[in-house]
Amino acid sequence: MDALNDLEIRILGTLIEKSMATPEYYPLTLKSLRAGCNQATNRNPVTEFDELEVELGVKSLKLKGLVYFTEPKGGHEVRKYEHTMFEEHRWGLNRGQVALFGLLLLRGEQTASELRTRAREKMIDLSPAQAEESLETLALIEDSPVSRVPRQPGQREPRWRHRVGLAERLDPSLVPALPDADSDEMAVFPAPQTGSDMDWMRQKLAELEDRVRFLESKHHR
Repeated sequence: MDALNDLEIRILGTLIEKSMATPEYYPLTLKSLRAGCNQATNRNPVTEFDELEVELGVKSLKLKGLVYFTEPKGGHEVRKYEHTMFEEHRWGLNRGQVALFGLLLLRGEQTASELRTRAREKMIDLSPAQAEESLETLALIEDSPVSRVPRQPGQREPRWRHRVGLAERLDPSLVPALPDADSDEMAVFPAPQTGSDMDWMRQKLAELEDRVRFLESKHHR
């Protein structure tokens, strides 16, 4: 898998969570996906991505094979988005592993106990043994999306992290420290405010749309 940026990580994690926590509202519209990315609960850091940024992110994820577009069939419908993590070609993960991976995308490093508790709240009920086994098995597959962080002095158990971001693929000692997953101190990443930022985003969105149309035309030949 290509490395993902912070926006793509948040979008993929949100799609995974919503597909399991609220399947009746899934796939997600762009509006509901943006709200899910920016919600204040179960997110670290809390973000303020705008709709254009999220649209850019899902188009990029589609090019990487991680998101599907469900096109509208009626006049009152809108395009919706869903992830591809349940497909066999995507590491062959079971539902428990997908849930744990999604939580790592949304909140960063966590212990198996923390992951199990958060998964049980909305997504899937795993026993302590099932959570540990799911993570251990996931870490052993080729090009694994997760890894174990060795237990540090004073910690009762090791932590787990995803490996799909560029920073996470570097030496952990080179990655800047973030607030703990349970900390009330939440970093906020505001959306770009300058006109030049928005012009750049629109240009990138147009380029992605052209690439998507090109790839779709090749697929349908």
